[in-house]
Amino acid sequence: MKNKIKRIFILLLAFAAVITTLPVSHAEAAGFPDVSEGEWYYDNIKKLSDLGILNGYPDGTFRPNANLKRAEFLHMVVTVAEIWSDKAPTGIHWAESDWNALKDAGILDVSFYGGTDAYGNVKEYTEPMFKCTAAALDANISRYEMAYILNGVLYSAFYENQMELKNQSDSYANYIKDYNQLAASYRAPVEQVFSKGILTGYEDSSFCGGNALTRAEAAAVIVRLAWSSQRKAQTFAVEKEVETVDPTTSFAFRYRNMSTAERRLALFGDANKSYFTSAADAGSHIVPVTVQTWDINSSGAKYTRTWTLYVNVLVVDEVKGIFEYIYNDPEKFPIHALGGARYSDTMRHSWGCAIDINPVENYYIHYASGQQVGTCCWKNASSYPNIDSRYCITPDSSVVKAFAKYGWGWGGQGWTSAADYMHFSILASGG
Repeated sequence: MKNKIKRIFILLLAFAAVITTLPVSHAEAAGFPDVSEGEWYYDNIKKLSDLGILNGYPDGTFRPNANLKRAEFLHMVVTVAEIWSDKAPTGIHWAESDWNALKDAGILDVSFYGGTDAYGNVKEYTEPMFKCTAAALDANISRYEMAYILNGVLYSAFYENQMELKNQSDSYANYIKDYNQLAASYRAPVEQVFSKGILTGYEDSSFCGGNALTRAEAAAVIVRLAWSSQRKAQTFAVEKEVETVDPTTSFAFRYRNMSTAERRLALFGDANKSYFTSAADAGSHIVPVTVQTWDINSSGAKYTRTWTLYVNVLVVDEVKGIFEYIYNDPEKFPIHALGGARYSDTMRHSWGCAIDINPVENYYIHYASGQQVGTCCWKNASSYPNIDSRYCITPDSSVVKAFAKYGWGWGGQGWTSAADYMHFSILASGG
């Protein structure tokens, strides 16, 4: 939260002098002829207008019910979150730098699996939710996309803890009218941003994720993103308590505040390198680390196992700390399959900065296609009589808590296209 307070302080002191790159004119204060004092959106538009974060049209109007473009939303998010990219723009679009900033921060990333390598390993990929083209950036932003981006900022830029229902037997369907109709790929970010009180839905409590975001709605969510005091109090959800180490002692935490060049230089020894292609290519950057875990023997009793994991030399100490936490926790979570560095793709495993645990009982699943790697997860393990659910990782397990303590994220929290319950990485999103 210290970084967030600093951001807000800078906003209040400096944004009045900011000249935005939006291709529209800035009306004086909130003096838009079509924004009347007393309207629900008046204060939000006035605040952002006064700070130069959101502007009007050349004719002096604001048009609160007009649809907002992706480019405009990205620019507002990048401004309030103080995210930047060191990539030089190429002239694709005026918001190219904003797109680059969010892409570099991993906030636009969508992860998925596809195909296998020569050794039969499933390849992992990442792509942005929309490309950096003029056509894509000038398209309307949907409420789904808005929720996904806001959630990424909250988790990966502001480092806020995730939310959970106060009563575990409760359901978001009791608060979001069309919850059961929401696309599965966006359900998790909608839950989080709704629980934070940043978005509230329509008057009938429906979310309607496929609708375009209006300019008035955008003003409201940006104000609530940047100023937590403006968020709508939600009594049904609470912030998850997360124990963390000193951020300076964990590379996963330090990684969040590094530039792309700094990250690559630290991880790969080369600012122009983004992954290792083999053990030989990795050389001394990937090293073995010995950890102990519990497992279950044929009699059902737990016993100690010793493993050798290969990880990036930068994360050795935190990996040791993570597994010491898991091993010493009263839960004694059992692990019978464990994987670290591999070179079948360009993602976090090829950096030596990702770990998979019990893949059969903690599957990867692609929402749209139904493609999966593994058999089940904690949500549906009871449907598989041959599965021992004790190997399933749950959101409140010691495993998730251990990784979170050191700044690592879990793929089981759900991404835009998929969920990966076996997977942990140094990215806060678990990507």
